[in-house]
Amino acid sequence: MLVSNSLDVSRHNSHRLERGADITTLHQMPAAERRLAPHNDSLVERGRRGTDPSPVMQLFPAATASSAPDKDQAAAFVDPASRTEAGGHTRQLALQQTISARDLLYHPGDTLRTELGLAAGKAHEMLSRLGDLQAPLGGHLFGAEGLMPGEGPKALLATLKRLMDDIPAGSNSATAKDRSIMIALMGDIGAILGSTTTGVERTPKQDEALRLAIPGLLGLPYPAAESLAPTSALGGSANIGPAKKQERIKPPNAQPARTGVHNLGKHADDLLGIQSNRLLPSRWDVAQLKKERVDTTVEPLIAHMSGTQAETLAVWDMLRGEQRPYTRVMDGLKERPYLANDPMSQLPSSERDARYARAAGTAAFLIGNGYHSAVEVLGGTLAYTGQDGQSVVGPRQDAGHLFGQGAATQLISELLNTQRAAQV
Repeated sequence: MLVSNSLDVSRHNSHRLERGADITTLHQMPAAERRLAPHNDSLVERGRRGTDPSPVMQLFPAATASSAPDKDQAAAFVDPASRTEAGGHTRQLALQQTISARDLLYHPGDTLRTELGLAAGKAHEMLSRLGDLQAPLGGHLFGAEGLMPGEGPKALLATLKRLMDDIPAGSNSATAKDRSIMIALMGDIGAILGSTTTGVERTPKQDEALRLAIPGLLGLPYPAAESLAPTSALGGSANIGPAKKQERIKPPNAQPARTGVHNLGKHADDLLGIQSNRLLPSRWDVAQLKKERVDTTVEPLIAHMSGTQAETLAVWDMLRGEQRPYTRVMDGLKERPYLANDPMSQLPSSERDARYARAAGTAAFLIGNGYHSAVEVLGGTLAYTGQDGQSVVGPRQDAGHLFGQGAATQLISELLNTQRAAQV
């Protein structure tokens, strides 16, 4: 039986969010203020997820921020973690979303375990048939910035096998690290297909060979570029983060080991009571963002809006046999606009459940390991579930302008919590 959880949306100021003020119900809102609200109704709709329904969640998007400063204005960039280091509401949000994300990676519900295991089975089959391209495919995972530094294809195949065996009622042998590796692998495959991968120990010739081989091994109807083009158009950085190139730089840095949003992973694990098999820290270049953007956004920022979310979900769909990866729900909504209040209703209940599980798993991986924050994955999550957040904000704006005062953490944490295994 499908259980629904409604989201009430109104444009209240952030201080009302903190006070838990009364809200305007959906049907009372002016049409101009309801454009995103009907779509949001479906984000946390329940399927069978092994948890009791949580209380009705109330969403208060932030007021739209002012336009970007003049391009001639001197640009100042800062490490966005500086807001968390200063304490306050941003740190609370960073910890809350890190806890929700890591808790899900440690304790996934049956639907997420099944979706990971079935995708891992297809990935295992593909990897086994790649021959000399096995090591290049895992180049990012096996490199200094990956989750399996110094390891190789044999260890990756063993990881995939544990996930295959973890399908309920399975062996329960898979770990949070195994789940992170699987989701990272899907993101790496997406980057290969979309030609967005950089800084990986692969030659251009190996990249091209993988782009030629993977579509056939996955049974895709189109070559690599065509297979990812609709995904990039809907959920790529150029769409969900149109000002990303102007608002982010990646200066050289020492790549310290980190885990969780703004390195709060260890603290989150302590609060969760995780004693063993903790997610390990990893290393990557720290992005710096426009100071004005960091100063005006209460939600924690890390690396700007995530196109990785869409690439990962597209490959997860491919591994599960989806013929319209990532874009299926939005495509269906264009064909049947009368479903705007509940875009996911066009799918059978089992497919809705699976889609929510994939969305939650991908978000948990990116947030739990500290690569992106809740507000940075929200745009890609909304698009995947048929909700066009970009139509609400300005042409140079993104989810951070609409949900940047605390709503993003609420939305994503709620989604993650619905996918957690039932607590006994």
